[in-house]
Amino acid sequence: MPAQVASTDSLLLLRPARVFDGMEIHEGWAVLVRGEKIAAAGPAAQVGSPAGARVLDLPGTTVMPGLIDAHSHILLHPYNETPWNDQVLHEPLALRVARATNHLRATLDAG
Repeated sequence: MPAQVASTDSLLLLRPARVFDGMEIHEGWAVLVRGEKIAAAGPAAQVGSPAGARVLDLPGTTVMPGLIDAHSHILLHPYNETPWNDQVLHEPLALRVARATNHLRATLDAG
């Protein structure tokens, strides 16, 4: 995605040795961050270096997406609140689904 930035938000250009996009490792890529969000990632020539961007050279590093622990018990709440048997055997399914919805929202909000 090309970096056409007209905003006055702070700009940070990351230049690592490699960028892992979740599928492949790419060498020669750059990542442009505007404020707190990624504005562009791709081949360094395509991303460019917008005027006013702070450049952070990161030789020998790999930039990659944040990782989330995929093993979760979205239908459960802590056992110090309610024992496992009570949650699984006695709580109404609708309550457990509502709880799971809240847990999933919190997971998504965490990034």
